[in-house]
Amino acid sequence: MRVLVLGGTGLISTAIVERLLHTGHDVVLFNRGRTPARFAGNVTRIQGDRQDFGDFQHKVTTSDYDAVIDMITFDPRTAAHAVEVFQGRVSQYLFCSTVCVYGGPLTTIPAHEDEPLRPVSDYGRGKRDAEQVFMTAWEQSEFPVTIFRPSHCYGPGAPLLDIWGYNASLVSRIREGRPILIPGDGRGLWQPGFVGDMAKGFVGAVGCAASLGMAYNIVGDEIMDWRTFHERMARAIGCEANLVCMTTSQLLAGAPDGAGSMLEVNFQYHAAYTNERLKADVPDFSGLLPWEDGVRRTVEWMDSAGVHEPSDSRPWIDRLAKEASAFERKLAKG
Repeated sequence: MRVLVLGGTGLISTAIVERLLHTGHDVVLFNRGRTPARFAGNVTRIQGDRQDFGDFQHKVTTSDYDAVIDMITFDPRTAAHAVEVFQGRVSQYLFCSTVCVYGGPLTTIPAHEDEPLRPVSDYGRGKRDAEQVFMTAWEQSEFPVTIFRPSHCYGPGAPLLDIWGYNASLVSRIREGRPILIPGDGRGLWQPGFVGDMAKGFVGAVGCAASLGMAYNIVGDEIMDWRTFHERMARAIGCEANLVCMTTSQLLAGAPDGAGSMLEVNFQYHAAYTNERLKADVPDFSGLLPWEDGVRRTVEWMDSAGVHEPSDSRPWIDRLAKEASAFERKLAKG
């Protein structure tokens, strides 16, 4: 099929483009042309700004496409324009949303796709509102949308993640035995998904009639708590994790402004979702990569790309860990 990818150079979208090419699709990218591509293969490139609606419409309607994969819509206005541009022009429109549309705390663990949408971040609210535009268009005029809600995606192209986000100093800290901070008692649930597996779901749904008008959680198979997440990560690297627990409020109070934004809106709630609906409708979404194997692949890329930061590049982590240790010693003395 001839597939237009809006984006195509990010963490998830690079893996999607690679799989599209591997499975024989004809790929066209629309993006600003500012991020170097990390995939090998021939694609057609259209350079432009998605927020310039007139220019976008002119550039993408000069050719025909079977499907569109949209990785760059974050608000209802852009979603409404996409419906206007592509209604009647494509057989399928695959929209990348996010599990952030659920917010927290979840009412069911693992959460199904009918979980109430109560986002707590501007990002989640924008994606929820965009989803609603697409679903209304499906219900009213059968706009052929398929919605994906990824959670934590990782793999070559970005550093490994901890409570501070994608942290290029994390592997250095683990290798040197420095403390790794985790929220609460470390038993909050988390669910990583390898980018190659996410691509299986997106590309496997292209041309799948059963996926039209559907929303899917696109997440890995393994749900683990923060302790296990870091312990298994460290073992995959060949080390042991030096974990220090602190309450979310302590972590947020002790971190620089903005450093704990992902902790505040994403990581303080359980993040566990079922992927059974996607597996039932898209058989290619199977054989998902175990966490340790994905960690090793990511660290190999980090090593070869030289993206590591020094272990002390986030000095507040060591300061908070010392404070936690001092508090524990004080408690032990009574």
